[in-house]
Amino acid sequence: MNRPDDQIRPIDVQQTDEELTLAAMRGDADAFGILVVRLRSAVIGYVAGLIGNRDEAEEIAQEAFLAAWKNLPSLRQPAYAGTWIFRIAHNLSTKRGRRLSTVPLTFDPAVAGPDTRRQERLLGVLAVVGRLSDEHRDVVMRKHFGGYSGRQIAEQLNIAPGTVRSRLSRAYAEMRSLLEAETHENRAMA
Repeated sequence: MNRPDDQIRPIDVQQTDEELTLAAMRGDADAFGILVVRLRSAVIGYVAGLIGNRDEAEEIAQEAFLAAWKNLPSLRQPAYAGTWIFRIAHNLSTKRGRRLSTVPLTFDPAVAGPDTRRQERLLGVLAVVGRLSDEHRDVVMRKHFGGYSGRQIAEQLNIAPGTVRSRLSRAYAEMRSLLEAETHENRAMA
């Protein structure tokens, strides 16, 4: 959105997401750009966990931000812009035909470093996360890949914070069980 030079003002990067969203809703592309920078990694991480492909996750995240920019005037609650963008990304992920059933999560050795045992453990954990039920995988991905707090996850999913804690607890118990079974299997094969 073009503005005369005399209307350009510096953006305060300390603004809240809601303040940035309100400014973006008034046509301030710079404010929206800051919001994108703040959310980009979390959205990509979340989508990558859903679909198991980081390159496609980056494309979907880009599509989500573009869709959000185009539909910004329809946003009713600017305080929840982040939640709204995550929902757009989630919908785009499933729209592409990728269901949230067992998802083969990938492993990036550049992130894990040279420790082979650590890499193997991480691969095992990622595989187990991919085997969780949809609702359990969703909260684990938002918490550990998206970096959201339990309260934020509750707001994003429109559920009670206690439900988030319960789902996380059950997901962790299921993960422990699956990891223990895998460990016993590996020992039996050795």
